[in-house]
This record gives sequence, structure tokens and C-alpha cells, in this order.
Amino acid sequence: MTQPRQLDRIIRSAVVACAMGALIIGVGATPAVASEPQNDVEQIAALVADVAPFQGAIERPLDNGGAGFSSSVATIPQSSAGSVVIAGETDEPLEVSLPTEVTTLDGVTTEDGTIVYSSVAGDVDVAAQALESDKVRLQTVIQEPSAAHEFTYEILNGYTPAEAADGSLWAYRFDDNGELDIYGVGEAWARDATGAAVATHYEVRGNSIVQVVTPSTDTVYPVVADPTWEWYNAAYGAGFSKAETRSLANIGAVTGFCAALPGAFGIACAIAGAQWFLQAGLAANANGCVFIATVPAPLAVRWLSSKCR
Repeated sequence: MTQPRQLDRIIRSAVVACAMGALIIGVGATPAVASEPQNDVEQIAALVADVAPFQGAIERPLDNGGAGFSSSVATIPQSSAGSVVIAGETDEPLEVSLPTEVTTLDGVTTEDGTIVYSSVAGDVDVAAQALESDKVRLQTVIQEPSAAHEFTYEILNGYTPAEAADGSLWAYRFDDNGELDIYGVGEAWARDATGAAVATHYEVRGNSIVQVVTPSTDTVYPVVADPTWEWYNAAYGAGFSKAETRSLANIGAVTGFCAALPGAFGIACAIAGAQWFLQAGLAANANGCVFIATVPAPLAVRWLSSKCR
């Protein structure tokens, strides 16, 4: 087994954001609408500023024309068909698509530095922000109840979305040395035009993360949602060889599995044991290795590395 190690890697934070309408609306109930859909880019940026929590000042990006908008935090595409590249101390930074359900015009920089992609149909707009706190926000602003209500963000450049045992979401990859690059997705949230909270959650579908918002009959449009992607200062975990993975998977019970893990792993296993045990079994069945992390989250995934032997 490779020794547990501190992965000295500080990945810059990212915020991925989206706003949605209801998946399920009660029979005969119609959410309120504050006013006619408004697609002026400055008004979209102002709405986001009004309802979004403060997570750092906006870093005004450089306009590189057709090449997009760049800052020390991220490269944001000019076209909605492009992907956002989130800066980090890694040779292969995370890339995330803009929501695939939305058709917009090219991005335009507003007075406060927000990049706004206005909807062609006037129903859903996208607002991207690079923040001085090293976060990136991709807000999707839904203007009316009849618009799309699910928004898909494709996880690109070799990263894979995963749910940890505590319910948190992550996008991870292993570098050529078998070390972990990982971005975290904060708890989903959404607010309507009055600032009231709106129910929302994430779903992992294939290699994408989908945010769904379910408003009540009192929800006032437009709605803005802004979850946070963020990396903690370090990760702590270990990869297990094929033989060790098989041994862990064959123990037969979660309690025995946890007892077989060393040090801090055994302590965290009290919470994450069932998920870790399952992932060890899946890896063993594929003649592979399992990687188990305790920080920044209790997460077990397939260890896709040349060191898996």
C-alpha cells in the first residue's frame, strides 16, 4: 500500500452556479412573476449582485476577443459553446461546460466585470464571474416558469464527478504520478427575485453534474442559483494495490473492513465505511485498485494510476 500522504496541491477554488425553475409544480398552481423577462446585460448583472451571497470582489477579466476572457482565476469562453478553464496548480486544470440546455449570444463584459451570455429566446441567461477570492461563478438566471428547469454542466479534461460518503460532490483526476487533483462542489442553493430561498439539489449523471431547482407557488422570477466549487488546501489519502484492494473487498463486513484500515482511515471509516467498502468491491471486481481519501472529504474512488499493480 502506498503510504498516506499529504498531497501538496492547492487548487484554486471555483464556483459553478446555475438557476432553474421548477421540476414539479403543484396542480393548478402558478408561480408569481415579478415583471416581464429582462435580458439587458447590466440588469442581469445587477440581479446577481442583489441576490447572490458575497464571496469576493469580481476580478475584471481581460477581453481577448474571440479567444475569450482571461484572468488569474479562469479563462471564460466568448461563445456559450466553449468551456470554462479553472486555474490551478496542475498541468491539467478542470474544465466545465456552460449549461448545455441554454442557447445564448456571445458573452459580453458588464460594468462590474460579470460576463453575461444573453438568451436567444429570452428565457434563460448565463452570468460568469471570476472572483478575487479565487472562485469562479457560473450563474444561470431563469426568467420565467416555462423555461428549461434542469441545467447540465459537463465535467471535462479527464475529471470525473463523484459523491463522497458525506453527500458532498467532487470532480477529480489522478496525475501521471498517481496523485489526486480534486475540486469540490459546495452545497447547492438558489434564491428568487425577492431573495427568498428556493429548494435545489444536484444530481450526478454520467460525467456531468446537473442542478435542479424546485420552486414553490410563492417563488418570484427571475431565480438565481450559485453553488460553490472549492478546493481545500490539501488532500490526504492513499492508494491500495490490487492485492490489498482484493483483501479489503473480501473481508465480508464493514466493521472488519474499517478495522483493517490504518490510522486516520479507520477513524473516518466509522462514517464512510459503507461507501468505501462498496468502492473497494467494485475496484476488485474490475481487477483494479481503490484510492481512499479522508481530506477534504471521505471519498473512495477507482485509483487510475500506473502505480496500481
